[in-house]
Amino acid sequence: MRLTTINLVAKNTSTAESPGPAAAQRRIRAAEKQAAKILADAEELARGLVLDARATAEGVRAEGMELVSMLRQTSDALRASADMLQSDIDRIHAWMVGELERVEPGGAGGSSPIPRGRDSDPEPREAAVEAAISDDQLDVPDFVARR
Repeated sequence: MRLTTINLVAKNTSTAESPGPAAAQRRIRAAEKQAAKILADAEELARGLVLDARATAEGVRAEGMELVSMLRQTSDALRASADMLQSDIDRIHAWMVGELERVEPGGAGGSSPIPRGRDSDPEPREAAVEAAISDDQLDVPDFVARR
């Protein structure tokens, strides 16, 4: 779409060469037609720009809503994983306190059923921890890809 401009050229206005009122009216009508065409072209261009702007805004809004949804899902998965982790920690802590109470009922010194030294065999420790969590299996969090 090409916008044009009105070119008005001043002519010699001596009374001897005056074209008369009819010629002036023709020039006025031609200028009004040209102005109307320029205005119509400008309105069409403006309508196109507004339509493009609306389409772009709608696309940005849709992508923003999708991002918000994904962030909410991630938040829910992280919250659920944190709750599972807290539950697992509470359960293992309760088991460890129970084991300490069983071995050392009054909190006085005694021997632990779980070896703690560097030279000790790691198998009893792993078996004790497995026994503590065997009733409620740990699961892979939602946000970690399963294999």
